[in-house]
This record gives sequence, structure tokens and C-alpha cells, in this order.
Amino acid sequence: MKKLLFFAAFLGLTFSCQNQPKQDEFVQTGPEEVGTYTVSVIDKNIYHLQDYNAAYPVGLVKNDSGQVIGNNNPSDMYLLVGEERALLIDLSNEIKWADNGIESLQKVVADRIGNKPLTVTFTHNHGDHTGMLAAFTSNPEVKFLLPKIDFEKLTDKFPSGQYEMFEEGYQFDLGGMKVNTVMVPGHTPGSIVFFVEGKDICFSGDAIGSGTGVWIFSMDGFLQYKDGVAKLAAYINDPSNGINKDNLVFWGGHYHQREGMELAEGEGMGFWYLEQTLELIQQIKDGTAECTPVNYFGLLNASFKNKNAGIVWNDSLANVFCSME
Repeated sequence: MKKLLFFAAFLGLTFSCQNQPKQDEFVQTGPEEVGTYTVSVIDKNIYHLQDYNAAYPVGLVKNDSGQVIGNNNPSDMYLLVGEERALLIDLSNEIKWADNGIESLQKVVADRIGNKPLTVTFTHNHGDHTGMLAAFTSNPEVKFLLPKIDFEKLTDKFPSGQYEMFEEGYQFDLGGMKVNTVMVPGHTPGSIVFFVEGKDICFSGDAIGSGTGVWIFSMDGFLQYKDGVAKLAAYINDPSNGINKDNLVFWGGHYHQREGMELAEGEGMGFWYLEQTLELIQQIKDGTAECTPVNYFGLLNASFKNKNAGIVWNDSLANVFCSME
């Protein structure tokens, strides 16, 4: 009987140990504020980092007297931690509203990756997605992998010997987690989206927008975009890529902007958003798209909308596009 009891206790202890996190595995269940960042869990070892906190929230920020002291438009980062290495996608806005932004980002990453090597990459080259470079450029152990088209003329921003270029189709192997890349030009000439293999998760930056619509800055950009989103849809529909489009979620570069969409609580941007975008491009071509005047930097003066999907562009260029064969 004693032997049976000992054996049962041993099995119970073994099962309990197997279900406990490893000592070097970071465990987080809900949103957590770390200095200037708010960090949420998307999936096991996949984290969503947004540059806001309780003191400096999303949107208009007011002081105790009710005066507006800032307008915070968080730009999101995504941290993926594999068994062998970690990948950080994008580097948010530069934190100018607090003096501990660099330390906060370093802590967020270090706490979750431990001593695993870190690679930093980007969805595109805009300043609100590369703003916190200073948090990692002084660390000789950090490697930067840069989308070639957007960054080949910007290498002076990165430490010599610490960066490499990659092109569409490159696969990041983190050990037990793989991340595939597809180029969707338009917002920038070399915008990249990242698919987590086997997870139906895509980090899309600004390539298809985050709720208020993708911004397109030229005719060439729009023509690239038209072809790019069609190619992206074909990639997702290709069975060889192993993506379940019914479960797919796009995590954009400005997640908070989804509040402007008609979504059920907790619902993410699914493949339907891409379908609505394709419909919108055809509506612009047909001259039937819903259009609202806006004023962003002069050129961007028209917001085209189809249900939840949006494209911010130029009305004169849209008219030219309508007349093109």
C-alpha cells in the first residue's frame, strides 16, 4: 500500500510539474502597464505593445485643469518569443511625453525574452513605427533585419554590422515558431506583413489600415496597392500556405483605431476586412465609392469608405484612376 501511495504521489507531482511554466518562461495573462507601455497577450509567447499608459491614454490627453496637453495616437509593436530567439516587429512612436520610454521598452522586452537573442524588424519605414530605435541601437547583441525596398537607403540609422536586408518570402525561424513575410506595397513601396505560421495571425502594420483606413500618397502608390491587396488575398486563399481565412486576424499598426469600426466586442479584423478593401478599390474605379472630404497634409483630401474598410487618398487622382483603361 505504501508503494502504491508513493507511486500515486510521484505521478501527481510529475503531472503538476509538467503543467507548470518553465523557470525561464515569462507568464502574463491580462493587460499589464510597464512604464510608458501597455502590454497585452495575443497568444502564448506573442505580445501586443502599445505606447500609452493610464497617465497618457489614447486620444486627447488633458491635465487636471481640463486643458488638452497632447493627442496620443499609439503605434503598435508585436513581440514574438520562440524557443531559441525573439522577434520584435516595429518600434512605435518616439516617446516624448515621458523620460522613461527607453527604459520601459527595454524592460518590457527583457522580462519576456530572458537571455534569448533579439531581432528587430519593421512593417515599413515611417517614423511612427521606428521611433524607439534608441532603445536597441546601443546594444551590440541586437540584430536588425530590414525590409530591403523601404530601408536600403536608410541604413545609416542602424549600427554597422548589426543589420541585414531581407526581401519578400523571407522566413523568420524563432525555434518552434516561424514567421512568413508578404509584401503589400502602396502605403510605402516596400510595406511587409508578417504571418505566424500555424496561428492564423497576421501583423499588417499600416498595409491594410487599422480602422481609419490605409493612407495612399500617390497614383503609383494606389496602383501598387490595388495589385498588392489582390496578391495578399491570393496568398491567404492558397491552401499551400496553411491559413484558415475564417480564423485569420489582422493586427494592424494602430490597433486602437478599430474603435471606429462596427465590431462585436472582442472581434478582430478578419479576412472580411480585406474583402471589403478589394470591393472598395473596385468602387473607386467605378466612381461609386462613398467619399468624405478630409484635410491631411494637403494631398490626402478624400476618405473612401466601404463598410469598415477605408482608403484615404486624393479625389483628383481617384478621378484619373476612374478614367484609366
